[in-house]
Amino acid sequence: MRRPVFACLTALLAAACSSPPQLPPRALTLLAEAPEDHPARLTFSGGHVIATAIALGPGTLSPTVKATIDAVAPGGEEVFRGREWSARGQGFRIEKRYEDAGTEHIRTALIADDGRVLERAHSVAIAEVPKEVLIGAMQAGSTVELALIVSGSEREEYWQCEVSDRLGRTFDVRVGLDGTVLEVRRRVRARVNV
Repeated sequence: MRRPVFACLTALLAAACSSPPQLPPRALTLLAEAPEDHPARLTFSGGHVIATAIALGPGTLSPTVKATIDAVAPGGEEVFRGREWSARGQGFRIEKRYEDAGTEHIRTALIADDGRVLERAHSVAIAEVPKEVLIGAMQAGSTVELALIVSGSEREEYWQCEVSDRLGRTFDVRVGLDGTVLEVRRRVRARVNV
């Protein structure tokens, strides 16, 4: 089954930041020029935008960033390419979809301008996700739709789960490696005028 992937991974990382990062003026310019087929990703906390990823068109990645994403997530179908600002840093967010024997798999990475990997994540089949992680995620809803294991530059740090409830709402749930719920954020559709 093919469906859009809107895993706002960086949004959950940004909550750990003690003060909200300021978005550069360039973010508003990119937002005004963004392709319309991919919505911007904005994360709020306490009335402040704490993370954003804005879609970019083709030809916007440097050779260095292209080489890194090809090494971290070779092949696949690119489903999102954007510029991201968050507590993790600023760089290019690239998400790719893979299909293997009818099973969809996702890989995503945040790559700095110099090619450093700031964050990477990959989906794990729900049947392979640790039980304590699923139990934690299901505190927000009845169905875990997607589970990604998220790593920083050095090691796995937490699980990012997309969870839906019986009312059709979607939640992004950050769960610690031990199953502790670290954060729950509701995902909503929005119209943004710039």
